[in-house]
Amino acid sequence: MKRELLIETLAGEVRIAILEDDVVVDLIVEREAGASLVGNIYLGRVQRVVTGISAAFVDIGIPKAGFLPLRGGVTVTEGEAVRVQVARDAFGEKGAQLSLNLTLPGRLLVYGPDTGRISVSRQIEDEQERERLLRIVEDIAVDQEGFIVRTVAEGASAVQLAEEAENLRDAWEIVAAAQSGVTAPAVLYQDLDLLQRALRDNAQDDVSAIWFDNARAYGDAGRFCGRFAPGLADRLRLRDGVVSLFDDRGVEDAIDAALIDRVSLPSGGGIVIEGTEALTAIDVNSGRFVDGVDPQDSALRTNLEAATEVARQIRLRNIGGVIVVDFIDLEDEEAWPQILTRLEEGFVTDRVHCRVVGLTEAGLVELIRRRRRRPLAEILLNDCDHCEGTGRIRNAETTAFDVLRALRREALQGPAGPLTVCVEASVEAILNAMENEEGQSPLDFIGRAVIVRSEPDFAVDEFDIFVE
Repeated sequence: MKRELLIETLAGEVRIAILEDDVVVDLIVEREAGASLVGNIYLGRVQRVVTGISAAFVDIGIPKAGFLPLRGGVTVTEGEAVRVQVARDAFGEKGAQLSLNLTLPGRLLVYGPDTGRISVSRQIEDEQERERLLRIVEDIAVDQEGFIVRTVAEGASAVQLAEEAENLRDAWEIVAAAQSGVTAPAVLYQDLDLLQRALRDNAQDDVSAIWFDNARAYGDAGRFCGRFAPGLADRLRLRDGVVSLFDDRGVEDAIDAALIDRVSLPSGGGIVIEGTEALTAIDVNSGRFVDGVDPQDSALRTNLEAATEVARQIRLRNIGGVIVVDFIDLEDEEAWPQILTRLEEGFVTDRVHCRVVGLTEAGLVELIRRRRRRPLAEILLNDCDHCEGTGRIRNAETTAFDVLRALRREALQGPAGPLTVCVEASVEAILNAMENEEGQSPLDFIGRAVIVRSEPDFAVDEFDIFVE
């Protein structure tokens, strides 16, 4: 399987697409204003303890208190300062989920200073390799240290693992020292930025190429790889062309498709995806009936196609929590293992753990996928009363980034001359306020003079570009 990473950066937004055999299977979008907090460690202040649900609410310095499950007889008291780590970003009306089990991730290992447990990633399937890695790390660990050997560590030497373990110990000493002299709530540790995390977590040995559209990001990636992953340095690629990286590889189309609730299947059938805060329901619809074809054979073929696409869409949309899939009814009960296996195959390379629970008594297939990052739709869309019944519409920030990308395309492809872009007022405000790391407006780097004008009748997701 050919596996590639495509990374686009623009004015405080990083977009990462993962392609397997030229098919987009995963999308990550992060912006400075709403960056993920997963992995960050805080000194928090317990606001409230709810014994009925064995949990506490902890102030970590963000608008909504974090939710801390209390397991294994652990107790905290109201007003107490506790060291916690974000395990899942806030979503909907729920605050971030916190944990008292603190870990620091490296490229090869995840370090737990006092977990006392050593394990190897389930994605390393070779038993001899698992045992080799386990023996090495058991020799490395001291006192109550714990380690998780990550998938990318397959084939790593004892020296490489020992070096990373020592680096993680040094990083932990910095975290521990940061607690001295601070008052809760306070940040003790922030995980790497999105670009570095993408390389650490997704750029495994099976990645054939990592593509960039931005020379600065390409340079940053080169320096990161030179220090932490020298084996990846020769796979970094900088693309320079008229057509944008995401347009050229079909990623923009995949993003658009991941924001609507209906997806077509090759057989003519389709799936409908409807999400709530509690769970996500996916309905599989049959395709057109073909004379002479056994309806059950047709149903099985559609279900198998749907299983592949359901796994892909769950990853693309970053759907988490409980997911139920209503496949087409089958008279042959022995066909269900094929469908469940096809589903499981779709999550083999998923970096977020997903468990296919199986067929329920009601005939639905249940899955449980860990929630970590916010769903794609929550980042890119807002609720709307005027969007043809979909209930969601691109938000102002998403539209502003869409405008910047459209201006770059127009500047490269269209006739010469200044560009005027007409947008809704809130989008105009975001465009005018945008700055890069040097405090300059991204509009200054379009390659043409740009005039931004607000139109009172425009919807938030509407814009037009004219050549003067």
